[in-house]
Amino acid sequence: MQGLIFVTWEKYLSERFSGSVLKEYRDKLGKALPTVLLASRVYDDNILLTGVATASQITSVPVEMLLREFGRYFITNGLTRHLCAYILTQVHSGRELLLAMHDAHEQMSRLPDGLTPPLFQYTARNQKPGELTLIYDSPRKLCSVLMGAIEGAAERYGEQVRIVERTCMKRGNSACRFEIRFSASSTELLETPEQSERQQAKQHFAHYILSLLPDNGGRGVTLAELQKRLALRGMQLERIRPALLLEALRHLHYAGLVATTANHMGDDLMHRRYWRAPTSDPPTSASL
Repeated sequence: MQGLIFVTWEKYLSERFSGSVLKEYRDKLGKALPTVLLASRVYDDNILLTGVATASQITSVPVEMLLREFGRYFITNGLTRHLCAYILTQVHSGRELLLAMHDAHEQMSRLPDGLTPPLFQYTARNQKPGELTLIYDSPRKLCSVLMGAIEGAAERYGEQVRIVERTCMKRGNSACRFEIRFSASSTELLETPEQSERQQAKQHFAHYILSLLPDNGGRGVTLAELQKRLALRGMQLERIRPALLLEALRHLHYAGLVATTANHMGDDLMHRRYWRAPTSDPPTSASL
């Protein structure tokens, strides 16, 4: 599982529960939990699953309720909003966000980090605007997180949402099937023109950065090497400060478009290398 999940899970615990819940949670997990969680790393699924069960014991909140609340929190919290800006800038409704999540998760599964993001299928044919059917069949059976994420998508865009779970793996079905209907709220959330312009500028900059990266067959480039490439193209030093380049690379990474050596042994930020991830699955022997 991507490190962003683990980092936001602990943020959720610290903001949802007052007092020393997070400390008690970490103490109970002990060595099973890394001392420092990094959003750029990949961690074992079992750490989160064990962590949710532990949090439920500490707080007396049922596991399914924790998972649903976390799914909603994951979509609406500031860290996700910042790191996933490349995706979020392109969507303007809860329904569009779910479709973008599907595409991003599919793309992230192509990264060479062993990621298995929660893939779901959808049907939109013959449905009215705002309607969508999602089919989820992950062996993790974290359908409560998906339900919370759907609610979070509606909340993010100031919409109302109606969710009907027709089938569920936890009730013995082969997959979970959600019928969803988004509707506009009386309170519409709108960006100011200045905010929209800033986001579009960041989007264009990230897209340009992506065009300069080597493909997945190369060694990749470091932050310093990328800065030199941009300088040779006449870009002002103020526009290619490491912090700005790193922000663009992170946005592209969380869209599944850039791979890194973050999970390689001995990696550090100074020597980390970046390259374009493949945007389609390699052909199999059956398709040749």
